[in-house]
Amino acid sequence: MKANKKTSNNDPKQFAALDIGSNSFHLIIARLVEGQLQPIFKFKQPVQLGEGLSNRHLSDAALYRGVEALRQCAVRLEGFHRDTVKLVATHTLRKAKNRKRFLAEAAKVLPFPIEVISGREEARLIFRGVAETSSESGSQLVIDIGGGSTEFAIGKNRQPKFLSSRSIGSLAFSKEFFSSGKMSQKRFDKAVVSARQHVEPIANYLAEHPVESVFGTSGTIKAIYQWIVKRDGEQPLGITYSQLQGCRTDLIAAESVKKLNKEWVSPERRESIAGGVAVLLGIFEELGIERLVPHDSALREGVLYELAGEVLLHQDVRERTINSLAQRYSVDSAQAQRVLSTVQQIWSGVAESWGLSGQDLEVLLEGAAKLHEVGLSISASGVQKHSGYILAHAYMPGFNAEEQRFLSTIVRYFRKKIQTAEFPDLILFSQNQLIKMLIIMRLGVILNSDRQNSNSLDEAVIEDGALKLQLKGSAKEDSVLTMQLECEAKVMQKLGYELLVC
Repeated sequence: MKANKKTSNNDPKQFAALDIGSNSFHLIIARLVEGQLQPIFKFKQPVQLGEGLSNRHLSDAALYRGVEALRQCAVRLEGFHRDTVKLVATHTLRKAKNRKRFLAEAAKVLPFPIEVISGREEARLIFRGVAETSSESGSQLVIDIGGGSTEFAIGKNRQPKFLSSRSIGSLAFSKEFFSSGKMSQKRFDKAVVSARQHVEPIANYLAEHPVESVFGTSGTIKAIYQWIVKRDGEQPLGITYSQLQGCRTDLIAAESVKKLNKEWVSPERRESIAGGVAVLLGIFEELGIERLVPHDSALREGVLYELAGEVLLHQDVRERTINSLAQRYSVDSAQAQRVLSTVQQIWSGVAESWGLSGQDLEVLLEGAAKLHEVGLSISASGVQKHSGYILAHAYMPGFNAEEQRFLSTIVRYFRKKIQTAEFPDLILFSQNQLIKMLIIMRLGVILNSDRQNSNSLDEAVIEDGALKLQLKGSAKEDSVLTMQLECEAKVMQKLGYELLVC
C-alpha cells in the first residue's frame, strides 16, 4: 500500500486489526516501511464463539472464552493509539441478542471499541484484503466461509461490484446437519442442497458476470486445503470439486468426526469441518466452480489496509458513501451544503463544552446534513421518516451497524416530534451524544428553512450551561424564524437543554 505523502516522526508507524469471528479471533499488526504495510505479528485464538450461540444468546462459557481471548490481545495492543487500532465483530455478534453484555465485558479488558459490521460490509473488507495483497487484476470471486455465515465478493481492478452474505457457516451447518459428529450420505445430501439454495442469488449474478479467478479465504477453506495436501501427499494449485468429494467420502467412511484421521484435520477444526465441506460442496455445485485457490489474506487484512488509508491518506470510505447516496437520491446539494455549513459552525462553538469530539462524530454530522432530505425522493410529507428509513436500510460501505443506526436516528428526527423511546441501544456512543448531535442538526435545518444563502447565524456558544445562538441583524427581524426557534426551545427543554436566542 503506497502512501502519497511523507510521514513525520509523529505519524503512526504501526497499525493493528482484530477480526472477532465465530470460530476464531485473528489479530494482525503491521508497520509502515517506506510507504508500505509490512505485517510483523499475527495471532490466532480458537474461541468457538458461535458454538455458544443458542436461541440467539451467547452462553456464559462462550462469553468467557471470548473475553479471555481479548485479554490476550490487549497485551499485544498496549501502547497503541486508538486511531491506529480497529476491532470488528462478525456473524455471531450480529446475531446475539445479548451482545451488549459481551461488548461491556470486552471493554473492561480491551480499551478499544468493537464495531459489529454487517455481512455486506464484511464481504467488502474481505475483498479489499485480497485485492490489496494480490497481483490479480481481472474479475475475481472471493469466498470466505466463516463459522456462522459465508461472504461472497465479486469485483475487478480492486473494486467490488457485488457483495453478499449468506447464513451458511461451517459451525452452523455442523450443528444443524451433523449433530454429535455423526456422518452419513443422507446428512451430506441434505446439507449440500441447503447450501445450494442459499447460494442461488450469487449464481444468478455470475450467470451474467463471469469471473476469471476464484479465491477462498478463512480458516475453514485453509483447513480443507491442508487436509487434501496431507491426504494426497502433494500440494495442488487449489481445491477442485473431485478433491472435495474425496473429503466427503472420507467423512462418510469414518462415520464420525472423532474417527477421522487425526493427522488430516486439527483438533480446533474437527467440530466444524463437516459443515465446512458441505457448504463448500454446495457452493462449487451451484456456482459451477472448477477450482478455488486459497488466499492468505482475509477480513483482518482488509480492515488493516482501510485503517491505514484513513490515517495516512485521509481516505474515509464513509465520506464517499455519503456523497454517493446524495447523488443517487438527487439531494438538493445547495441546501445540503447550507445546512452542513451551519451545523459545522454550531459544532465548532459547542463541541468542546459539550464533550463532543472525534472524527467519527464529525463524519456522522456531515452525513446527516448531506442526507437528511434523501426521503424527498419518496414524498415531501413525512420526509424525516422516509429519510430515516432509507438510511437505516441502505447499504453504507464504511459504516458499522451502530454508526448507521446513529446516523439514521439523527435524520429520522431532524424535524417534528422526537421519540426518545425509539432511540437505538448504543455501545460506541452515548445517548447524550446522540441528543446533542440531534439538537445541532435540527438547529442547522431551522436556520436554513428559507433555503436561501442568508447565513443567519453569527455565533453559537455554551454559556452558563445554555446553548446560545447569536443571530445576524436581518435574521433577528425574521418573525417566522423567531417562531421556529421558540418552538425548538420548548423541544430542547423537554430533552433537558436550554436554548437562548439573541
